[in-house]
Amino acid sequence: MGQLKVLLADEKEVFREGLARLLGEQEHIEVVSRCSNGKQAIEGVKETKPDVVLIDNNISDCGSNEATQEIKGLFPEVQVALLTDSENEQDLFSAIESGATGYLLKDMKVDDLVKSIDLLAKGEVVVSPPLGEKLVDKFASMRQKEPERQIGLTRRELEIVKLLAKGATNKEIAETLFVTENTAKVHLKNILGKLGLRNRQQVVAYTVQKGLVTEITDTEEKPG
Repeated sequence: MGQLKVLLADEKEVFREGLARLLGEQEHIEVVSRCSNGKQAIEGVKETKPDVVLIDNNISDCGSNEATQEIKGLFPEVQVALLTDSENEQDLFSAIESGATGYLLKDMKVDDLVKSIDLLAKGEVVVSPPLGEKLVDKFASMRQKEPERQIGLTRRELEIVKLLAKGATNKEIAETLFVTENTAKVHLKNILGKLGLRNRQQVVAYTVQKGLVTEITDTEEKPG
């Protein structure tokens, strides 16, 4: 993987500068901007065009979800992850619905954070394992026998949203389903239209809420 540009946004200077120092020790990561509020984060993205934005969930002067929406509206290719102390499931849904592709607990190990940044840069949705496990347990029991009748998606479209939840790109979806990349894009457009959603991240949030998807990207290795 090439050099990744990361923007940090957190009100607490000690945490922000400490994290910047730790990430700066990684050969493939460059911290291009350090911000103390949401508005600074938006301006910082405009100036530096980072690959990944890490923003505190409770940041002031333009909240994290509002900042995420504006950043994704201006630069859809920029991946935004919220850094948080909260394990509240609704906070996770709000973050993903705003366009975030990551929800990371601040007490995670540095190695796991670096792995998360690498995954985010590839376009994957990443959730810290403690909350991911809660979501899997909660929504596994909510799966419907015939979910496509409940939300109006065909079986092929359900296959696609499950691949989206695993962070698959249009190219990877096409290769998995043995269709052209253009066909995969058409399916995605139809899914967004049927569900009344705006982007891939909202599809993931919606389908997890409906119990259709329980796969959450884990950044910690499972014991063998």
